Amino acid sequence: MKKTLLHGLFPAVRAEVLRLLFTNPGQELYTRELARLSFLALRTVQDELAKLEAANLIVSRSNGYQRFYRANPTHPLYRALAEIVRKGAGHAKANPRTLPSRRSQRPKKPRA
Repeated sequence: MKKTLLHGLFPAVRAEVLRLLFTNPGQELYTRELARLSFLALRTVQDELAKLEAANLIVSRSNGYQRFYRANPTHPLYRALAEIVRKGAGHAKANPRTLPSRRSQRPKKPRA
């Protein structure tokens, strides 16, 4: 799983599910497909889908055999969240090991 800025804003599971559902508007994905594409455990994805559906951020439908999920375009936060996901998924998350340390940014105290 590639770490992006989105993973810095949300827990990893939520970031992956949002990325998959919000980057392709109108596309429906079923539960096992989401688990496979995100490289996450099925139960983990099911739990996250339940939370997002309870918040009405995603909607689902069943064909009697599979449950399909998609982003909810009627939610008041849909546009803002879709924009965050679109922009966040495209930027790599900064690696803390490559960032300058705080210690190196401090002014050195003069020695007496």
